[in-house]
Amino acid sequence: MNKILLTLGLIISATTLSLAQQGFLRGKVIDGSNGEGLFGSTITKQGTTQGSVADFDGNFSLALEAGTHNIVIQFVSYQPQTIEGVVIKAGEVTNINVTLSEDVQQLEAVVVTAEQIRDNEVALMSIQKKSANTIDGISSAAFKKVGDSNLSSAMKRVTGVTVQGGKYVYVRGLGDRYTKTSMNGMIVPGLDPDRNDVQIDIFPTAILENVMVYKTFSPNLSGDFAGGLVDIQTKAFPDEKTTSVSVSMGYNPDMHFKSDNVNYQGSGSDFLGFDNGQRDLPIAAGTEISTRPDDFVAETTRKFDPTLGVDRSRNFMNTGLSVLHRNQIQRDKVTWGYNAIFNYKNTNTFYDGFVRKRYEKDRTTSEVSLIRDFTGVGDLSTNNVLWSGLGTLAAKTDNHTIGTSLLHTQNGVSTALKREMNFTALNNPTNINNDILAYTQRSMTNNITYGKHNFDKLRIEWSNSLLFSKISDPDYRDTRINEDDGAYGFKNGGAVNRFWRELDEVSESFKADFTYNLNEKNKLKSGGLMTFRNRNFNVYQYAYEPLEVFDVAYNDPNWILSEDNLYASTNEDGLYIQDNSNTYNNYEGRQTIFAGYLMNEMQVTPKLKSIYGVRVENVQMYYSGVRLNEDNSSEALDNEKTMNQTNLLPSVSLVYALRDDMNLRGSFNKTVARPSFKEKSSAFIEDPITRTRFSGNLDVKQAEILNYDLRWEYFFTASEMFSVSFFYKDFTDHIALVFFPNSPGQLKPRNVGEAAVYGTELEVRKNLGGISPLMENFSVGGNFSYVISKVNRKTVAVNEEGQSEYDSEVAYKGSAEGVEQYREMTGQSPYVMNGYLNYENNLLGLTGNLSYNVQGETITFIGTSNVPDVYTKPFNSLNLKVSKTFGEAANSQLSFSAKNLLSEKQQQVYKFGNEEELFSLYKPGRLFELKYTYTF
Repeated sequence: MNKILLTLGLIISATTLSLAQQGFLRGKVIDGSNGEGLFGSTITKQGTTQGSVADFDGNFSLALEAGTHNIVIQFVSYQPQTIEGVVIKAGEVTNINVTLSEDVQQLEAVVVTAEQIRDNEVALMSIQKKSANTIDGISSAAFKKVGDSNLSSAMKRVTGVTVQGGKYVYVRGLGDRYTKTSMNGMIVPGLDPDRNDVQIDIFPTAILENVMVYKTFSPNLSGDFAGGLVDIQTKAFPDEKTTSVSVSMGYNPDMHFKSDNVNYQGSGSDFLGFDNGQRDLPIAAGTEISTRPDDFVAETTRKFDPTLGVDRSRNFMNTGLSVLHRNQIQRDKVTWGYNAIFNYKNTNTFYDGFVRKRYEKDRTTSEVSLIRDFTGVGDLSTNNVLWSGLGTLAAKTDNHTIGTSLLHTQNGVSTALKREMNFTALNNPTNINNDILAYTQRSMTNNITYGKHNFDKLRIEWSNSLLFSKISDPDYRDTRINEDDGAYGFKNGGAVNRFWRELDEVSESFKADFTYNLNEKNKLKSGGLMTFRNRNFNVYQYAYEPLEVFDVAYNDPNWILSEDNLYASTNEDGLYIQDNSNTYNNYEGRQTIFAGYLMNEMQVTPKLKSIYGVRVENVQMYYSGVRLNEDNSSEALDNEKTMNQTNLLPSVSLVYALRDDMNLRGSFNKTVARPSFKEKSSAFIEDPITRTRFSGNLDVKQAEILNYDLRWEYFFTASEMFSVSFFYKDFTDHIALVFFPNSPGQLKPRNVGEAAVYGTELEVRKNLGGISPLMENFSVGGNFSYVISKVNRKTVAVNEEGQSEYDSEVAYKGSAEGVEQYREMTGQSPYVMNGYLNYENNLLGLTGNLSYNVQGETITFIGTSNVPDVYTKPFNSLNLKVSKTFGEAANSQLSFSAKNLLSEKQQQVYKFGNEEELFSLYKPGRLFELKYTYTF
């Protein structure tokens, strides 16, 4: 027995010692003809039979003894490669990526030197080169170089992409309904009650692998976009075991440690990005409150938080924390991989001297001029907490992969504003002291389960996505106190208003894709999609009575709801709460989408590839809510079908290889853009936060778009390229939100008869080593987009009588005012420019990046009647980041970044003729950040 135990012990010890002396070689073999993984290719140690076979994604894993080896990669009818000098370290993973080229004439081995560092930018360029679609993208490597912490700052660097309001993506001048976002190939619904697109600032870059922007449609993609489809890829199957921790601190001299910073007492969980219930509506929604005060009304009034005004206290700098653990484990013939990532960011801003103004067109003179109607100057601060957690688990064999991922993102923004408002109306000038206390919380939970299966010539990919999203504004408090000769009260514009707004959505999608290789040059694809969405939107609004006879002592908003001022049986003149909610503000929407497609990817000649096919989509929409009729009567609607539309969406693309490193690609396709739940309805919604009134339109139709694209691209090397693109988009029934001429705060969606967008894009990436060997560590790059959009104002109806926007402007114009027939689309920038200079020295462990971004003057709000257009002025963003890796195992990294080096201001202006007046002004100042990362 002892001998047996001794023998077993020796075997275990020998096995352990052997494993301790081994390392792993992992990577991917790529087919040079199409950029896909080369399934079945062999990877062997030269001169031995020790090897591995790439799975159907092209990935491989090979255990080798510690030391230096030559590795041979082969596949039938492809040029084999021998990679010399591959260093394997005990207990560690070495990564290499290899591209094999097809060569039936000459099968001579190619010998190269091993590259130990995986370059994701190179991988993205390989995808661009071989893709059937026109695509651009940005990788996690680029995020790190520039120092982008969330997706909104990163997306501005992609060719032809702009970001409006810090969160909304515009591709080729098109946003909102015309740009869609997907995550790991599954569409993400817009998380905003007023828009159709996704707020991308909710995605931290720490959880992302890369982002691809599809600028042309193919039948295997959703057909509901025109500008672009932004596909967010989260961290995928890991190559090696990695554990890292990062901490960061950011300091803005103009914003942080300011004793006059404005804020207010929030909940105890604000630092976690959500309210703990302190701001919840203190009574059940829909509770009936009598318009005549009684004991119940008095009791209800006292349930509301009495805080209405801001406090002032010193704020802190920005902080951040990120933790990552990932690993790949080999068990018999199954490889397991998992990721666990947590990211936290707490950001404070303070705008001292925030300015907001309102101007109107002067109709009293023959001159083209603007007159000031309102000026607001004060202090604005925000505390923005964003955290996310991502967990993934996958198992794969040579032919099959099954995995699942769970992502939760949580964001809470506390806002405090204190300002003096001066209304300069000639007949009734007014001074108002305004305090606003607001909190917005957003959350998204997404589970995706997927599978990939390879059966000889057939490849099957499927995925199921379940997504829960929510946005709410609990207890938005807006207090306006009128000042008149030193007396304070609520006459002439004074008010106390409180709002609760919430939007909940549940979405589930399932899709399957089948790829059948008819032969080496002909690939048939088909698949289907089912999507089910449910959305609920509610607004609750409250005010206080009788304010008109109430005087405010000391101009103190927090004094207003003190006990002595509230209604009681012994104080019948006191304040009491009133419910001003309207049931027609609330609605429930439901949408189902069924889609199928068939497409063929054919190598027509050795140089010409064609990709053609068709997609069929059926969409049904349902609406439940209260309709407000023109005679002010109301009608309850229960699950009313508002849309049942089937679309046939064809697509044809051609890719011609002028040379092995040069492509000419062109495409034509048809896509659609659909109205949102509330747009395709009879809803009448008053939004207390944006102070607009929205009227639904059952007659609004989906827009149809014909897309034409042409691109020439030249890839000098694996990391260098130059491309020029041209595009044209023709819209039928373009959907626009139109202001009513006599009511600028009221919006209604309408179809526009004629609209078009066209432009050009240029991109270049170049290493400077060709200039001098001293410059081999430097690279430069940039992109430029020029976009023109035209909307025929004679085809935009602004009222029920069919009066056009053009005719309305002519009717209201001054004697010296000209009216143009065409205007730009809202949010469209005429040009976008990005540039960067990179330095990367692996021997020193030193990297640096200097980046620049600017976009042209952008029309933000379309004016009407006497309200002029509002434009966002160019913001010249110049940023610097330097990183140094150090330590015996190079496992420590210290990064320094400086943002907005030019100390630019963010401005929006009214424009009318040659007149230009300020609409809003922010001074973000310069931000300096230090970040330390330790990798175990």
